[in-house]
Amino acid sequence: MSDYRLVGKDFTPPDVIGKVTGKAKYAEDFRVDGMVYARMLTSPMAHGKVTNIDTSAAEAMDGVIG
Repeated sequence: MSDYRLVGKDFTPPDVIGKVTGKAKYAEDFRVDGMVYARMLTSPMAHGKVTNIDTSAAEAMDGVIG
């Protein structure tokens, strides 16, 4: 019977107020000096094998860290 200790009782998770009001902080809300971002690309071909990636165009862009 101990498995049903919350049945019939009001249970409000402690973080619900922050989530529904938009005040909760998530990992994406934090910034750190020198922070960089990455993007993962996947092959458009199922079970394809990547043999080469030409990053020269991306590396030529401002702000890209090679």
